[in-house]
Amino acid sequence: MCNHEKKNIERSLALAGVFQSAALVRDLARTGKTEKLAFDTSIQSIYTVDVNTVEQVYGGSINGLRLGLQELVNLLAYTKVRQDRELTRYLMGLMHLERKLIRSPEVKNNLSRRIKHAISQANYFASSPQLIINGLADIYVATLGALSFRLHVVGKGQYLMHADTVSKIRAALLAGVRSAVLWRQLGGARWQLFLMRHQLMGISKKLLSRLNNST
Repeated sequence: MCNHEKKNIERSLALAGVFQSAALVRDLARTGKTEKLAFDTSIQSIYTVDVNTVEQVYGGSINGLRLGLQELVNLLAYTKVRQDRELTRYLMGLMHLERKLIRSPEVKNNLSRRIKHAISQANYFASSPQLIINGLADIYVATLGALSFRLHVVGKGQYLMHADTVSKIRAALLAGVRSAVLWRQLGGARWQLFLMRHQLMGISKKLLSRLNNST
C-alpha cells in the first residue's frame, strides 16, 4: 500500500469517527440507547493519545467504527432531500466545535489537562462505567461547553431529561471532537465532504466490505 493510499484510509477512518459520534448523539437523543461497541469504541478513543496508527485510536480494529463508516456512506450517497438532517447538523457542529477549540488555546490546554487526569483515573473507575461517562461529560461542559458555539441536541424529552443519557451524549460529543481533531491533523477539511465525496464513499465501502468478509 502506497503512502498516499494509506493516508486516505487513515483520514477516512478519522472522519468515520466523527460520523459515528454524531450518530451516537442522534440515537441517544431519539431512543435513549445506541450500539454498545460503537459507543465504547468512541469513548475509548478519548483516552488513546500515544499511538502509532489511526486504527489503534479506535481499539486496533476498524470493527468498532462500523456504525461511523455506514453513516458516512449513507449520508454522502443520499440526495439533499433524503439526507439525515440531524446527523448532518451534529456532524457540522462537531467540526465547528473543533475549529473553535483550536482557536482557543486556553480552553485547549484545559481540555488536554483534564483528559490527562481522566486517563490517570480510568483504571480506578473501571468497575463503574457510568462514573467514567459522567467524568467525561463534566470535561465537555467545563471546556467545549464554555466556547461561544453551543451544539443544540434535539430528541425526546423523556431521554433528554435522564441524567445518565445526557452524560452519554456529552461524552459522545467529546469523542466526536477528538476524532475531528485527528481528522484535521491528517489533512482533513470540510470541503472534502463535497469535492471528494465519491472517493470517501469508495474507501469507506471497501473498509465495510473488509469487515463483512471477516465475519
